[in-house]
Amino acid sequence: MNAIRGEDNHEKLREYILNPDISIHDPLPDVLPRKFNEMKLLHIPKCAGSTKLIPRRDVVTGEILEFVEIDVEDVGANAFNSMSMHREPGLLEEITRGSHLNYPFWPGGFDAAASDAELPELAKLQVELNFEQLLTVPPGFASGHDFADAKKKPESENVVPSTNVDLLENLEQDLDVQQWLQMTRSESANNTTSTNVAQRDLQFPAEFKDVDDEIMKADLQPILNISSTQQTFSSDWAEMVDMSQPITDFKEQIPSPALEFPFELDVFQKQAILKLEQRQYVFVAAHTSAGKTVVAEYAIAMSKRDLTRTIYTSPIKALSNQKYRDFRKTFKDVGLITGDLQIEPTASCLIMTTEILRSMLYCGSDITRDLEYVIFDEVHYINNPERGHVWEEIIILLPDHVNIIMLSATVPNTMELADWVGSTKKRKVYVISTLKRPVPLMHYLYTGAGGKSRDDIFLLVDAQGKYLQGNYERAVERKKEMSSTKTGGGGGGPSNYVNSKQEQYIWTGMIDFLKRNQKMPVVAFTLSRNRCDANVVALKSVDLNTAKEKGAVQKFFLQCLAKLKPPDRTIPQVLALKDALERGIGVHHSGILPILKEIVEMLFQNGLVKLLFATETFAMGVNMPARTVIFDSIKKFDGLEMRNLKPGEYIQMAGRAGRRGHDENGTVILMCKTGVPPSMELRPMILGLPEKLQSQFILRYAVILTCLRIESIKVEDIMKYSFKEFKQKLQLPTQQKLLRVAEDKFAMLPTLGEHLQPLVYFYDKSVEYWKEKHRIMKFIVTQAKIQKELKVGRIIIITHGRHYNKLAILLNVKAVLGKDTVYKVLVLDHQFKSKDTKEDLNRGELYYKILSLTPQHKFFHPEGIGGHTVLDIKAIDIVSITKSTIKVDADVIIRNWEQRQLERFKDAPPGATVVKVVTELHQLNEAFNANPDSIKCISMSKEINVNADDEVAMLNYVDHLKRQVDDVLPHTNIAGFEQEFDKVYERRVLEINIEELRFKNSAKNLTLYPDYCNKLQVLRSLNYIDELNEVTLKGKVACEMGQNELMITELIFCNMFNDLGPAEIAALLSGLVFQAKIKGQPVIPPALKECVAAFEQINDTILAEEQRCQAGIQAENNLNFGLLEVVYEWAKNKPFAEIMKLTEVQEGIIVRCIQQLDETLRDVKTAAIRIGNPGLQSKMEEASEAIKRDIVFTASLYTEL
Repeated sequence: MNAIRGEDNHEKLREYILNPDISIHDPLPDVLPRKFNEMKLLHIPKCAGSTKLIPRRDVVTGEILEFVEIDVEDVGANAFNSMSMHREPGLLEEITRGSHLNYPFWPGGFDAAASDAELPELAKLQVELNFEQLLTVPPGFASGHDFADAKKKPESENVVPSTNVDLLENLEQDLDVQQWLQMTRSESANNTTSTNVAQRDLQFPAEFKDVDDEIMKADLQPILNISSTQQTFSSDWAEMVDMSQPITDFKEQIPSPALEFPFELDVFQKQAILKLEQRQYVFVAAHTSAGKTVVAEYAIAMSKRDLTRTIYTSPIKALSNQKYRDFRKTFKDVGLITGDLQIEPTASCLIMTTEILRSMLYCGSDITRDLEYVIFDEVHYINNPERGHVWEEIIILLPDHVNIIMLSATVPNTMELADWVGSTKKRKVYVISTLKRPVPLMHYLYTGAGGKSRDDIFLLVDAQGKYLQGNYERAVERKKEMSSTKTGGGGGGPSNYVNSKQEQYIWTGMIDFLKRNQKMPVVAFTLSRNRCDANVVALKSVDLNTAKEKGAVQKFFLQCLAKLKPPDRTIPQVLALKDALERGIGVHHSGILPILKEIVEMLFQNGLVKLLFATETFAMGVNMPARTVIFDSIKKFDGLEMRNLKPGEYIQMAGRAGRRGHDENGTVILMCKTGVPPSMELRPMILGLPEKLQSQFILRYAVILTCLRIESIKVEDIMKYSFKEFKQKLQLPTQQKLLRVAEDKFAMLPTLGEHLQPLVYFYDKSVEYWKEKHRIMKFIVTQAKIQKELKVGRIIIITHGRHYNKLAILLNVKAVLGKDTVYKVLVLDHQFKSKDTKEDLNRGELYYKILSLTPQHKFFHPEGIGGHTVLDIKAIDIVSITKSTIKVDADVIIRNWEQRQLERFKDAPPGATVVKVVTELHQLNEAFNANPDSIKCISMSKEINVNADDEVAMLNYVDHLKRQVDDVLPHTNIAGFEQEFDKVYERRVLEINIEELRFKNSAKNLTLYPDYCNKLQVLRSLNYIDELNEVTLKGKVACEMGQNELMITELIFCNMFNDLGPAEIAALLSGLVFQAKIKGQPVIPPALKECVAAFEQINDTILAEEQRCQAGIQAENNLNFGLLEVVYEWAKNKPFAEIMKLTEVQEGIIVRCIQQLDETLRDVKTAAIRIGNPGLQSKMEEASEAIKRDIVFTASLYTEL
């Protein structure tokens, strides 16, 4: 058989060689005949349908009458070409996080460019409803809604009559009391015809009420408003909800609530829930532990009921994990999305940080379609300089159908923020603010230092908020007594230093005091990580737990550590904290490993940690109250300076004192270790208002590139809707109105003839000349030499109003700091002033300054003898300074002039001194008119010591402009010049005014616009965009970076990573995410020194380009290789205990750096996919796998339910 096959193959091969069948032997014809295939007509290419059928129903019965074909919106729209909600869904794997290739959904509140032709057919249908035929009670319901009553309801029913009497308004209208009473009577009479008795009592003024009624209803009586500035904040987009009245019919208004609570709700909680049921935006501002979470829980329950989604955002990842555990107990369907973790991403409630939500919105996540609520917890974090802009970007980007719920600590300008959110989203925001604290706080000063003084405590602010100055003074005296009895150095003066032994005594005495007075558990806010750790070490001898509690702590601790590898369980920080926790003492700060922080939090919540040393981050968000809060100092280092706590920071931490349902009062103790802080520092800190919320909006390169890529949204729109530009935006309607008025007025002016064009040129050059002249004169009068010349009696030439180019005698110089210097001068005038009405018309200072340049007004010829006046002028009115002086008694002249301005002395003759001076000035003027060279002027450029090139150039430019004006002056020497020039002046002033108003109404007037233009220049010069602002491949890669967009993109396009291994890549990229300070210089392995130098060179190039273009430089872009060696060894699989020996940086900060590094590696991996570099992609995956291990990436205990 094999032989036969062999022969067959041999024959085939022979035939192929002898008679090859190849194309050159049988060429194809030039024209191929088409073969008809009628079956192809049955197949058409797939495309989206442009129409669809919808049922048209009877509006009363709901019966289908017919099917109507209507146009489908956004045919062919998908995530890559449309921002519409009607676009087709994206890929299934991108449903949660979206993709950087996607377009975001259209932001709510932005002006949509939809015309009537684009509206769906259904929206055009206008149905006339007959309310009499409508059913009022649904089947199965006991009661319903009468539409006829709703139709008759007057629009003004909800208008609350003002009970305030605005005194200033009445005075401005010149109303006397009788007139005002008459008006009030008539208003009241009109109101009573359409309101019931209860409303009449509200609307009637207090003058007509019974005395008993006034006493019983003091809250209803009118308030006398002395100043209209005291009126309450009013806005179209924000409304303060009244918290003063209880809600008695809450259950009637919401008979079937989405969530029942096992306790009676506070008024603010009920009001918030009522607004949520009405699908309104809500802003709840209340103190810590007041119960804001109730509002969030109800919104989550509503979205679950409505089969929609809620996203709950928090400022920090740790808070997201804690909220996940808390909400999971109440609602089973809860998901968590972090940078490296997704748990139940399809759940109805998703918890994430604000940065994750921002990324989802930019990436067009399809989750947004089902989104009903976004809850911003701790929204006052918008004040954070580094991250506050994220909140603004999210609020701007959220689509129309999403309802916003904001939860915040009490801040002074809640209404301002609400007004901004409302005006941005075109939805009213209801502000629900309560100052009531469920558990009142009592603030104490503790001056004890162990021993007999351990009970020295003084109440400073009581539960009613009263500051007790007497107790403060007693505390100061007690501290002085203790200081005087001490021997040795530093007995209690202003010294801020306490040695470790003294610190131990103070804390031991304090703990003893707290135990005896049942003040445990305690959170001791120690605003330094090192001091937290030192205090725990100092209290090794203190034991606060019973044997049973010790066993519970030990058991829980070991259960949690079971997740770690055996080497990680013996890290020094783990062992030290285990020992402290068994004794009931915990520590919580950013230097602690995340898993240990979670252990501390859980033990504290269960009452097994009695004393917790914590930094400020512990006060953020999570409800972990204690009975007592202690401040070991009121000073903190904020990265720039050591300063006192701000009122907002203090109250955020102090608010942790007092457990609702357990404590009658919360105790806050301020430790006075070295001395009692000054009262002027304590009072504002404890009782002062928190800082106002201010915009921290910055224009990131990624935002600019994203907007340029999708084109539908302009960067100017993002800037315009930011909180930073809000006040300017409020002025737009007024400016638009002014612009319309100016344009209408301009349209009515006659056009200027050709013969007036030289006067137009004269006007433009004169304006430019005077603008520069004013600027140089302001500078000149500040020069020491000129100030010496400008003494009393100096002759100067001025132009002020209709006083053209007059000689003036300087009488007085009045300089006020921060204001322009005022010069009092005497000038000649006509003896008898003209009564012509034209003289009374004031066209503005500029008009007269321009006229002063013409030959007609070059010299002043007074009519009559002895006419004069005294003027107050400024530097800009001085034309030149002469070398001539006249000896005068200025005080006598000024007194005589002021006396003659009084009505009774109006006709009195001038004094002899005045007559003498006027005569001398008249003679000088005559000589000057006859020969201008008779009076020499000081040469500004020669006689002033001007060293700076800019000033010399400015002086030369003024001279140049003056020559240009002189060249055109012959055109002004015409008959009726002023009448002709009036036409030119009026038209040009209006033209310039219109230009200014157009500028103010344009994007160019935005605060951030110059920075935007500068950053565009940077992007253009680095080839992220081309000359037409089209985004290049580099720009598209930069869009996908979470931070350090330019730096990472430059590194990728420089092929920096091509020849490096995974460990080297991870180590080098750590320089972009590590921000803490280290002592000394970082250790850099020899193999990476060249790469570090290359990194720094690229960074310097970017910084140099930003400085050249004057673009805003972000602090986060600074390179810091402080952990390079640590990350390098970690990526090479060294145990965590060993890498800790390489640095003094604390464990928690290292873990945070490596976790952030993993996010950066993911960004670079995504970029590698985009540019088609599989080698770089695989390297990033390997680097990520190398660092994602052991204790650094241990899952959160809160997610392990």
